Amino acid sequence: MLSLFVSMILLIIYQFICRCLHKQVIQKISIILIVISISFVSIGYITHFHKVKEPYQITIHKESSLDYLHIAFVSDMHLGSGTYLNDVKNFVDAMNKNDYDLVCFGGDLFDETTPKEMIPEALALLSQIDSRYGMYAVNGNHEHYAQFLDQQAYKKNNIHLLSENYVCVNGLFNIVGREDVSAKSHITYQQVIQNMDTSLPTIVLDHNPKRYQEVMSESDLQLSGHTHAGQAFPLSLATAPLYDNDYGLLLKNDFSLIVTSGYGSWGFPVRFMTQCEFVDIMVTFSKK
Repeated sequence: MLSLFVSMILLIIYQFICRCLHKQVIQKISIILIVISISFVSIGYITHFHKVKEPYQITIHKESSLDYLHIAFVSDMHLGSGTYLNDVKNFVDAMNKNDYDLVCFGGDLFDETTPKEMIPEALALLSQIDSRYGMYAVNGNHEHYAQFLDQQAYKKNNIHLLSENYVCVNGLFNIVGREDVSAKSHITYQQVIQNMDTSLPTIVLDHNPKRYQEVMSESDLQLSGHTHAGQAFPLSLATAPLYDNDYGLLLKNDFSLIVTSGYGSWGFPVRFMTQCEFVDIMVTFSKK
C-alpha cells in the first residue's frame, strides 16, 4: 500500500517534469525517483522491525514509601499489521530482562487485521511477563473498531483491563484507566476517581493524549500512544499540530505526559524517521 502511495506521488512529479524537460533528462530523473521510492520503502520496512527501548526519568512530587518505580509502557502493537507472535515473544523477553515493577499497555494491542486465533496466543505470551505489581491495560480506538473488548480474556492472562475506573495498588499508588475517546463515554474524570486517595502517586493510562489537561490537577503522570509520531515522514508533520505533545515527554508544573510512537505500525509495516519502541520509565519521588 505504501509503495503504491509513494509511486503515485512520484508519478505526479514525473508527469510535471515531462512537461518541462527533454527526454534524456527525464529518463535520468525517472531512474532517480524509482531508486528513491525503493529506498524509502526498504528503509521503512527495516526500521519497523528494529524495536527500541526509549528511556525516561520522571520525578513525582509526592511522598512515597517506594524509593522508585520502574515502569514499562507499550502501546500500539497492532498485532497482525506487521507485528506477529515472534515479536510478542521478543517483547516478553525484553520485559523479563529488565526487572520491571509495573507493565502498562496503552491500547491498540489488537486491531481489525488481527487474526482471531492470534489473540489468545498473544495474551498467553504476555501473561509470561514478570512484574512486581502486575500488568494493566486500556483499550485503544482499534479495539473498539475490531469490537475486541473482552475483559475476561485479559483477566485470564493476568492483565487488568481498566475502563473508566482505577486501582490502588498495594496502597502505594493509583492507576487510572480511561476509555478511548472513540468510545464516546460520558463519564468524567472526576467521576472515575471519586473516592480515590489523590495524595498517592497517580498514573493515568489513556490511549489518546488529547485530553491530558482534564487529569492534570489530580494526577502525576499520564501514559499515552495513538499518534505513532506520524509513523512515516512526511505524515509526521501532520500529527504535530493536532496535539500539544504528539511524541515524547511534556512537563507542565508537576505533571508529566509521555507519548510513545508505539511498538508496531498501522496499515503497513513501515517506519520512516520515526521508531518502533517500548518505553522504560524510572520514577522517583520527592515532595516539594
